Amino acid sequence: MKVLHVLYCGLGGHGNVFFSMLKADADKGIEYEALFYGIENLRTDYIEQCSSNHINWNFAQKKPGFDLKYYRQILHFIKKSNPDIVFLHGSAYILPSKIASLLSAKKYRVVVRETQANHLKTKAQWITLCIAMLLADKIVCLTKEFKEQIKAKIKFFYRDKKVVVIPNGIDLDLYKPKLNNAADVFYIGMQSRIVSIKDHTTLLKAFALIKKSGKIPTGQIIKLKIAGDGDFKEQLIRLANELEINSDVEFTGMLNEENLVQFLQSLHLYVHASLGETMSTAVMQAMGCGLPIIASDVNGINNMIDNGRTGILVPAKNEQLMAEALIACITNLVLRQSLAANALKFSKDNFSSQAMLKAYKAQAFIN
Repeated sequence: MKVLHVLYCGLGGHGNVFFSMLKADADKGIEYEALFYGIENLRTDYIEQCSSNHINWNFAQKKPGFDLKYYRQILHFIKKSNPDIVFLHGSAYILPSKIASLLSAKKYRVVVRETQANHLKTKAQWITLCIAMLLADKIVCLTKEFKEQIKAKIKFFYRDKKVVVIPNGIDLDLYKPKLNNAADVFYIGMQSRIVSIKDHTTLLKAFALIKKSGKIPTGQIIKLKIAGDGDFKEQLIRLANELEINSDVEFTGMLNEENLVQFLQSLHLYVHASLGETMSTAVMQAMGCGLPIIASDVNGINNMIDNGRTGILVPAKNEQLMAEALIACITNLVLRQSLAANALKFSKDNFSSQAMLKAYKAQAFIN
């Protein structure tokens, strides 16, 4: 069985799910191909991982604005692959996928893994999801809550028999704790695309508040590391300068998977400030690394974190409450250890990439 994954070229959950699924396929029962797309350059580590795993791949890079040639490329690469299954990470390319299938002697099975947080979807994204409901063979939702929200929103277009719920998984052999972090500097970190739907601004403002609070033990050095890249990076760098915390904030840029694991394992506390997710891969990875977590109380995160047990939830865009949560964790080792232990156990019980692949084979790849 040949499965073509159509996925975003940059940082995010698409690549994590694809490569986690690939590694989980121990019996090599699936032939994988990848079609990466996007306006950004293709991540170097995606190329390296495809090469090391002998995965055929193509890349369609979009120009700003409407790019007809780009959509023709998507169609061309799908037809060229001639897979048994087209696995769309998002519904945006349902039309070229279905057209490619109709033009082929072998009709492809089209599976859509719907990922964009519902409250952040644009009108165009809702339209493509409605089209996918009509044309795709299966629609995969990441959580039951996400599924019910879609059902309530699109009503007439919803097709219950096509929709299944399969949570994401990660490689827990890779994302795992590393003991004995050096204690001379206390590292707080966040990793994500640096874009408008994240809430890095609140994180920076909260970090500035704790630096000036007088509640951090004398001599304790606190540093903030932000991994990732995107349109808002320069704006955040300017904000760090304005808040006079630039000497204690490091922007690492984009990290490959090996360096991302090292980044997470170097932290003492993980923060995920966001305006909404579907099922946060970054939070899953932090849990797998056994980190205490502070995160925004928004969809796609608050259904993953049990507040006070596997992490601490704070309202989005509230730097004061985030600062209070940061201070509580920095100054209370017992609290950090409890949150970390519970998060690690939760990840082992719920985020196995092997369980994810098994579910896709049973529920999405067959009728």
